[in-house]
Amino acid sequence: MRQKKPLQRKTSPAPKAAPSPRRTPPRKAKPRLAEKLAATQHMLQALTQAHAEFIVWGEHRALLQRLLALALELTQSELGFISEVVSSPGNASSLRPHAIFPLDWTGALHGYRVSHPPTPDSPASASALFEAVLTADEPRWLEAPTRILVEGNPASSIPALSHFLVLPFAVADKPVGRVVLANRPGGYDAEIIEFLQPLLTTCGTLLHAWRNDEHHRRSEQALQVQQQQVKKLALVAARTHNAVIITNAAGVIEWVNEGFTRITGYTLEDAVNREPGELLYGPDTDPAVTGAIRQALLRGEGSTAEMLNYRKDGQPYWNHADIQPVRDEHGRLVQFVSIENDVSARRHLEQQLARSEERLRLALESTEDGLWDLDLTTGHLTVSPRWMSMLGVGDDGSGETTYRHWREHLCHPEDLAEAERRMAEHLTGRTPMYEFEHRMRHRDGREIWVLSRGKAVSYTSDGQPLRVVGTNSNITSRKQAEERLRAFIRAIPDMIFRMKADGTLMDFKPATNVSAALPPDEFIGHKVYELPALKNIFEPTRLAIAQLLQGSPLEIYEYPMETAEGLLYFEARLVHSGVDEVTSIVRNITERKIAEEHQRRQSERLSEQVSHITRELEARQAQLIQSEKLASLGQMAASIAHELNNPVGYVSSNVSTLASYAALSRRLLELYQEVEKALGTPPPAPVARLLEEILTLREQEHLGEHLMDLDEVLADTREGLARIREFVLNLKTFVREESDVPQLADINKGLRMTLRMLRHEFKDRCDVICDFAPLPLLRCFPTQLNQVFMNLLLNAVQAIEQRGQIYVTVQQEETDIVVRIRDTGRGMDAKTRARIFTPFFTTKPAGQGTGLGLTICDTIIRRHQGRIEVQSEPGQGTTFTVRLPLFDDEDEEPLH
Repeated sequence: MRQKKPLQRKTSPAPKAAPSPRRTPPRKAKPRLAEKLAATQHMLQALTQAHAEFIVWGEHRALLQRLLALALELTQSELGFISEVVSSPGNASSLRPHAIFPLDWTGALHGYRVSHPPTPDSPASASALFEAVLTADEPRWLEAPTRILVEGNPASSIPALSHFLVLPFAVADKPVGRVVLANRPGGYDAEIIEFLQPLLTTCGTLLHAWRNDEHHRRSEQALQVQQQQVKKLALVAARTHNAVIITNAAGVIEWVNEGFTRITGYTLEDAVNREPGELLYGPDTDPAVTGAIRQALLRGEGSTAEMLNYRKDGQPYWNHADIQPVRDEHGRLVQFVSIENDVSARRHLEQQLARSEERLRLALESTEDGLWDLDLTTGHLTVSPRWMSMLGVGDDGSGETTYRHWREHLCHPEDLAEAERRMAEHLTGRTPMYEFEHRMRHRDGREIWVLSRGKAVSYTSDGQPLRVVGTNSNITSRKQAEERLRAFIRAIPDMIFRMKADGTLMDFKPATNVSAALPPDEFIGHKVYELPALKNIFEPTRLAIAQLLQGSPLEIYEYPMETAEGLLYFEARLVHSGVDEVTSIVRNITERKIAEEHQRRQSERLSEQVSHITRELEARQAQLIQSEKLASLGQMAASIAHELNNPVGYVSSNVSTLASYAALSRRLLELYQEVEKALGTPPPAPVARLLEEILTLREQEHLGEHLMDLDEVLADTREGLARIREFVLNLKTFVREESDVPQLADINKGLRMTLRMLRHEFKDRCDVICDFAPLPLLRCFPTQLNQVFMNLLLNAVQAIEQRGQIYVTVQQEETDIVVRIRDTGRGMDAKTRARIFTPFFTTKPAGQGTGLGLTICDTIIRRHQGRIEVQSEPGQGTTFTVRLPLFDDEDEEPLH
């Protein structure tokens, strides 16, 4: 096999000069999917051509300059550079530019710095943009909220930086360089980064190969014995990032490079003497593609194809193979050289584009917005069916679709001038997009509101717009709602302010019932804290805004203000209405304040009247209690008569006896007096007769016995009189009216006194069993409590139809004195128990009882802040439990 002569660099055609990137007008709209696919194919073709030229010529700088121009063109960026990362012996890294546009841009790069926004853990900071490029280990784009600042005075020919993209590239996980692009309209995103991956791979391959070339050039002098054609082929194959396969004329592998091993996992030893298809083809490899390649090889022709191959570990990947025949000087086929590239990323992008196209198609079919496309050169207006249906035109696309028809027949004439003005502003570059709300005529004659948005997407070479695309959204419902809302707001009589968090007044709606303190032009745009006429609301407004910023949903405060109508009162309600603004609704509450003052005065009068009535009721209640006492005394009349009759009877009898005794004594005394007169010494006969008569009388009348009975009669008389005095005293104590001042009293003593007064009631009907525990003194109204005990005891006696028992128990339970009065009488059912404390309710026959006894008992116990409870079942008797709280001196509550 005859080898070709080595190519001479000095006679070889020079690589094409890098074209200046064409600056196109800003284009922020998302490219169509077809345009993306075309751009991808254009880039891959350029990369394949660069690979081929590098293999032939080995010159990387011109190729990198062309690749930079390609990247600027495809991304519509204004400037950029491709640099190699160079490490010095001290491990310090620097950038060595290989392709720059414009040529003086990297010198100004050091004048830029990156401003990083603050984070919760660190304050705002800035670092040199050059350092950000050098230290970027992953793709990074800088834009808002990150800002690019300028320090010093960069070259005047360099435009200001608005967006910045850093793309590091590496070979075999070793950093090689950076691709930097700047000032793309609309900024950069992950989609751009993914799109440029093949270009980054090619840049890495070229720089890595150039580095290896430099290395091999230094060793070329020791390898002069080798054939120039073989050396060049070996160098190219060794330094390229792509896979290189050399086969013989029969298609059997003779040699593969490191790129083949890196992509497929097969080493040179694995591949030699085997066919590529034996290693790389798998179950999903397209047999039509492999058949076409085999037929081309059999014909001795080159072939280019993309197919699904499989790595050594079984993982599939998409492979782009460019197979070319190698012939000797006689034209005989001696070898095939295949340069292969892993295009999985590009195929993945194509699949994504296909899916995105399908999603976009479905979205356009389901969207409520109408689409329009205006050709500015012809005036032709292409619209979607939805655009037409908004105007009542069917999906058949009938109707005019020209800008002239839209201008003369569809757009509302009152909105036309403003719509054209806004479109002109966008087409001349003064606004980033066209946006306008206007009315359009419906087919049935009514008007609809649409929000029209558009953007120029195509320009001439001199920057004149050619085409505008956009959408129409039907906002008629929103406009009607806004009009209803405006009407609703107009109907609100209150003032409405909109202000920023710093107090700057932004908007104002006047009140209908009061004039503003200042004309709107004197406070709109000013801070409320700077207006002297409103100084009385400074502090409450500041505090309310501070509370809203801390999360309060609503703040309300009131303030007075002197106006032309006099002193008025206002209520302000503040709510959040935006990120940095609040809305205040101010209402005139003067009438409410006047009404509140009137109500306050009326309340005072009513309170005074209630107090007066309460005092009258308390007096009447006291009279009622006293009347009940007197009614209770009527029930005690028999007992009183019995208690008084017994002692009075034997006192009267004893008094009669004492009278006869006294008469006898007087007679005896008279006799003694006569004896004294008649006595003499010695006694005369008459004395003797008198003494004899006295002795006879003493014996006949039993004077000695009379004198002995006299002591007992007198003792009985004293006891009877004592009982009468005690009973009368108890009676006075029970019936007397006591003062409103509570007294310390012994509950046991009061119960004993009540029991004594009712002794006659108990005598023939029941036995009373008492169990009194020692108790502390209770601050209370004693006579009222005695009345309670008397009523409960009388009810217990009256409930016993035959002879029974009454149990009276007194004890202290925690902080209460508890009195229980239980009888063995007939008991009560649930219906009766529910009404026993109801005024005038009684179970006694008509004409007996007032029905107020238990009502008064409940009132008295409540006055002592206690409670009365009842437990009763028919035939099981009744138990009344009275609980009276004890109070310490320091926490004693007043009794009323």
